[in-house]
Amino acid sequence: MTVDTTVPLTSRLGDEAAGFALMMQTVLPWFNVGNAAVSLGLAGSAYAATIAHVGSARLEHLDQSLSALPTIRAQIARMGTALATQRAYLNHAAASIAAPDDDTLTHVLGVKASVNDAALAITDSAMRVCGGAAFSKHLPIERAFRDARAGAVMAPTADALYDFYGKAVTGLPLF
Repeated sequence: MTVDTTVPLTSRLGDEAAGFALMMQTVLPWFNVGNAAVSLGLAGSAYAATIAHVGSARLEHLDQSLSALPTIRAQIARMGTALATQRAYLNHAAASIAAPDDDTLTHVLGVKASVNDAALAITDSAMRVCGGAAFSKHLPIERAFRDARAGAVMAPTADALYDFYGKAVTGLPLF
């Protein structure tokens, strides 16, 4: 099937041959922030489910909840501080995009990669802390663990974004 149509110049979104710049200035910033927000939500869901699980799951032989173990509490603290850090970075990046400044480009390049990486670490910790229960369908952890991986491999990938970030801060051209 083919479509033969003419689109009037008045319907053009930008100047001729300016699509790449339009994508970099408009589409990429909000796509990266949106993707980071999804990753943050997945990490937050896994974190909340982990806290609920370790508070209710019991070590019968000790008559204690899993949260009584200092190693479990330490993992939860690491998850929580990583989540708070990434939430602050996401908010800062979104504010920078809304009111651009000299650091906007690095925020656009870094936010998706950084929050995706944190979501991978947080959901991995949730799986470890909750053990076999994390694989059951009554906890949302396994689903968040799986879904968090999508953001890391979705273009632009974290590796590509970190490379662009490195180029930007060292004065090299991005392309």
